[in-house]
Amino acid sequence: MTSEYGVPRAQAGIISSDLLDMTVVVLKTLSDPLRLQMLWALCDDDLTLSELSQLIGVSPSVASQLLARMRTAGVLQTKKTGRHVIYSMHDELSRQFIRQTLDFAAHRLELQDGPVASQD
Repeated sequence: MTSEYGVPRAQAGIISSDLLDMTVVVLKTLSDPLRLQMLWALCDDDLTLSELSQLIGVSPSVASQLLARMRTAGVLQTKKTGRHVIYSMHDELSRQFIRQTLDFAAHRLELQDGPVASQD
């Protein structure tokens, strides 16, 4: 049995333990602002470690640690081109998820700010 989003259900209203564990891994990966900045940059283009570290303003060693965590979580993939390692999003669904997550956050900000009342 699956939900309308293709999510398998262990029981009605209960998330399977494997799916729950993977969801927690993904959300923890996104919980760091620097990792999220990197993922946002990688939504548009594949980049090297050097490019990513410059883009978000951290040293290559810090960027490398951030990228390693995302590779371990299965969010990123790499390919070697000459002496450079190129980082990219794992797939199009990952790109969509990052974009939708940020769209949702922007929506929440709009709701938080509320409509501007006119001063009559």
